[in-house]
Amino acid sequence: MTVHKDVADKDVTRTDAARGDAAHRDLVLKARVRLLSHNEWVLDAPEGLWVYRALFPASPRVYAYKLAHVLWTAAGSPRVAHLPEARRALLEEALAACAHIPAGAPAHQVRMREYVAAALAGLERQEGRAGR
Repeated sequence: MTVHKDVADKDVTRTDAARGDAAHRDLVLKARVRLLSHNEWVLDAPEGLWVYRALFPASPRVYAYKLAHVLWTAAGSPRVAHLPEARRALLEEALAACAHIPAGAPAHQVRMREYVAAALAGLERQEGRAGR
């Protein structure tokens, strides 16, 4: 039996994609189990970061606010206080997540975009002063 190279390549690609999907499904399942075993309103960083980052692609409208909240909180933590690039990356990711918060969401969720934008503006002011 002769197997053409292009057919074999497609099968390998399909298998790799299936493995990636299975790994993603496993990660989402693990994150959901972690949420079910948690008794608080929002998981805090760093655990909340991996959980909400894993769940966000699966249900962006559901997890956008919680991901943005955890990223915003992490950007203000002492762990990254001396790392402006890391703080900026966290806040930019939070701002991108805020774009998925539904318009009809509760006011505190809709305002998260303002909080993140204010934190980014504050960071830019600090960087401007440091650059002088």
